[in-house]
Amino acid sequence: MKLQVNLNVMRRCSLLFGFLFCINHLSWLDAVGVQNWSSTFNNIPWKNWVVLVAGTNAWENYRHQADVFHAYQIVRKNKVPAENIITFAYDDIANNPKNPFKGKVFHDYLHEDVYQGVEIDYRGKDVTRDNFAKVLKGDQKLAANKKKVLESGPDDNVFIFFSGHAGCRGVERAPRPHAFEKKVQQIGALDAVELNGLLAHMHSKKKYNKLVLYVEACQSGSLFRNILPKNVGIYVTTSANEDGQSWSVFCSDKYIDVCLASEYAYAWIGDSEYHDLKTHTLDQQYEEVKKRTAYSHVMRYGEMAMKSLPVGKFQGHYDLPMYRNDSTIQPNAVDRKPSLQAHLFSKSRRLMEAATHEQHETARRKLHRASQLGHIVKETIRDIVRDVKTQPKPTLKDMSKTDELMCFKAVFDQFRTHCFTIQQVPEVAQHTRHLMELCKAGYKADILIESVHNVCS
Repeated sequence: MKLQVNLNVMRRCSLLFGFLFCINHLSWLDAVGVQNWSSTFNNIPWKNWVVLVAGTNAWENYRHQADVFHAYQIVRKNKVPAENIITFAYDDIANNPKNPFKGKVFHDYLHEDVYQGVEIDYRGKDVTRDNFAKVLKGDQKLAANKKKVLESGPDDNVFIFFSGHAGCRGVERAPRPHAFEKKVQQIGALDAVELNGLLAHMHSKKKYNKLVLYVEACQSGSLFRNILPKNVGIYVTTSANEDGQSWSVFCSDKYIDVCLASEYAYAWIGDSEYHDLKTHTLDQQYEEVKKRTAYSHVMRYGEMAMKSLPVGKFQGHYDLPMYRNDSTIQPNAVDRKPSLQAHLFSKSRRLMEAATHEQHETARRKLHRASQLGHIVKETIRDIVRDVKTQPKPTLKDMSKTDELMCFKAVFDQFRTHCFTIQQVPEVAQHTRHLMELCKAGYKADILIESVHNVCS
């Protein structure tokens, strides 16, 4: 069966990152010798570095760039110097033709602009896997071209926030070149092996004293569970466990027909905005975010001894303000939608709000097409599983976590080449977990790849 899909329909893409690191980085060093330090502030002017990544583009993914822009405002308010903040955002939302508030981006129904003043260092075609990896490695060629890179050292702290799509047991999807109006460098996929390889590289090169990573994405726990060591000075929280979805909020704005924020991101940003970060700890923030993130399972991984450290050690400067301004209260997150269905909700809303017969028919066709594609992906995965199971059952059961992930990576690379990508059909993230289950069952990658080719080409 050869799947015929009109690529012009698939233009809503997700610009997500992959990394170029060898598998040998996954063997973390056991002896790390990370400096212990107190949870109280002192007068030593350490440097904090912040990397903010909006991992998607297109109007329907509005919330991811809004998350990052609001996060930028918070760390700047907490006196992190602008030169120490590196921001990736496609920057196609503020001035998007569908935006009724030109030049502005909102994160909730209060309609306070979070876009004004944001310095975007990598936008549009510069938002690539190579640039992201080079930034974290402190690439000197980029620096020579007057591009910001991470110049942190063993005494500095690093905070990284990613907001985008994920799923499929530890793989975050990246767009294929045809997904863009203009051709850009092809971007690979971020998977658990490569991401942890990147973190291992940073650790081996002493690029940080302590590193905190927040990830807003479906199934984001699969990037770290049973993989990230607990003794390398890295503390991670994720918006979801390895199986669950994350949720979008503020999805019923009167004027904007997409969701304005991601639930987990809105929770941690608000928590940072309305607390004294000199005393408010990572553990307190985690517990508060868990309470405020109603429908997904917020998780944490890595070095739990770090949870007693104040948030300001990562999201602020050493002389950040002592107290927060509590004169206003952040609105409660409302109007939630599962992130992987947010695109269908937006299309349904456009159908209901169509003012003319022509608009109604256009909206109806787009909603029908998107719904049908979700069903096609589900059936495609079922056909692949059936084809695989015509082969003899595997005898090898005891695969390592790394072997399972490498199997899935190889199979999924072929799936997105010959079948569908998450940019084309977000439901891909829900259903390709069945491919991972086959890898766990001991089927070899080449058998799964043959079935992918049989079904999709």
